[in-house]
Amino acid sequence: MKIFHFINFFIIFIIIVAVCITEDVLVSKSLKETHMCCYQIEKIIDANENLKNMDVVLAVDNLEYNWTKDEKKLCYLVNHKSIQEIGQEIAKLKMYIYDNDVASAKVSIELIKFYCHSYLHFMGANIHNVF
Repeated sequence: MKIFHFINFFIIFIIIVAVCITEDVLVSKSLKETHMCCYQIEKIIDANENLKNMDVVLAVDNLEYNWTKDEKKLCYLVNHKSIQEIGQEIAKLKMYIYDNDVASAKVSIELIKFYCHSYLHFMGANIHNVF
């Protein structure tokens, strides 16, 4: 009878580990994709020094679309309040494009990259999530 308890414990442990690894992969992929979009936007802005450019608008729209799509998935895995700053900064970035405020747009992009980098460190699988 004790063997069944060990088998059940092992199955539950494997399921928990699989869920943690899946969470880590999904969160890491989404945040790294957002981080890379920010680098692309920075390159375009540095090349043109003007935000009223179709390449910048398309890149920011692509960033917003990808983040909105990924944010819906991430809300099931992490606390929504923990990741809402990125969406707010993307909204600010769109306003800066309308105003052609390059300096503020660069600060906003840096904040998005900072949030992505810092979220990668505390969101994901670790031994504390398993036990």
